[in-house]
Amino acid sequence: MDAHRDPFDDRSTLRVVHALPGRLRFRGPANILSEELAEAIRGLGGVRSCSWSARTGSILVTFEPEKSTADAIAEAVAHHTGLDEIPRAEPPRQLQTRGPAGGATFAAGVVETFSGLDGRVQSATAGLLRLGMLVPLALTVWAAREILVGRAAPLTWSTALWYAHGLFRDYNSHSAS
Repeated sequence: MDAHRDPFDDRSTLRVVHALPGRLRFRGPANILSEELAEAIRGLGGVRSCSWSARTGSILVTFEPEKSTADAIAEAVAHHTGLDEIPRAEPPRQLQTRGPAGGATFAAGVVETFSGLDGRVQSATAGLLRLGMLVPLALTVWAAREILVGRAAPLTWSTALWYAHGLFRDYNSHSAS
């Protein structure tokens, strides 16, 4: 076995690829990850939302940290899948090595806050809508309204908002996918 190989890159085992307070992502083979497993996770106490993606080969769980823990959820998933335990990834290095300004802590806080809000939007709309669809839609409707009422002048703050949204999405896509 290659000494430099990351054990969490193995797609043949179920594992936790990241865990933040209130957010947990599992990745693994298609024969383990399924809508059935996601449904079982949704039934756990403290779980806000759980979404399975065949495209990414992952299950994303948002939960209430005061009602459940990442370890408790991972243990329940292991029990449901018949595994003894589920390997856990190390915390992302980029969140540990950023400068003293706290940029990584701020980004993690923003991601956590909007992940919780996204979970509530998904719950309220029975999974039909996500925040990632609503924000651009709302900005598009707002821009169209501004054009219709004749205020189609340069909109510096809204342009900056679109730009900031795109940058944050692109540079933090590993957290959102």
